Amino acid sequence: MSSPQISLHPLLILTISDSHARIELGSSLLPPSTPSYGLIFGTSTSTLDCIDGQECVTVKGEIDVEKAKVQSDLMKAVFPDREVVGWFKSGEEVVKEDFIQHSKISSLFSTNLFLLYSPLTSLLTPLQFSPSTKTFTPLPFTLTTTRPEKVALESVERLQVVDESSRLKGANDLVLGLEGMEERVGMLREYLEGGRTELKDDIMGVLQSFQIH
Repeated sequence: MSSPQISLHPLLILTISDSHARIELGSSLLPPSTPSYGLIFGTSTSTLDCIDGQECVTVKGEIDVEKAKVQSDLMKAVFPDREVVGWFKSGEEVVKEDFIQHSKISSLFSTNLFLLYSPLTSLLTPLQFSPSTKTFTPLPFTLTTTRPEKVALESVERLQVVDESSRLKGANDLVLGLEGMEERVGMLREYLEGGRTELKDDIMGVLQSFQIH
């Protein structure tokens, strides 16, 4: 069996990691530590182009294939050139249930790609099932971005830089504030240790500067 060339898009990777994160953070009806399952959408020519993904409804730990077929039809209605090219799951290793799941998905959508996402390492492993050996074999892949994806990623990066600059400015302001407070505390200590008790204007200004607004 020949191995297809596989390209993964950022949108798909974000979908898979987001699907797992929502379950772990309690933003899903599924209990934490439950694997997330979904379909991979893309195009299949000389390269298996994995563009996007959608989380699937599960029943007793398995993808509901009837609802998965509806998801596929809806995607096809919006993006006629896209089809189901595989399925994904979050987990650290392949288990026997994955073979059963893969058999159902591959029969329904004529695909042989299984993408395993490791939450611990954040690694993605494309796998291909070999009927002769009855095992999954890892496949090489490349990362691909379209022009809109590049623009979106650059925008996120710029936002992160701005956010980092804001945090640094806030930290610098805090340091300067603490240094000013230390200086004012020193003035009060020197004033009191000198045995002076009258409140002159300069000392009143120092006291007022400690007021919390």
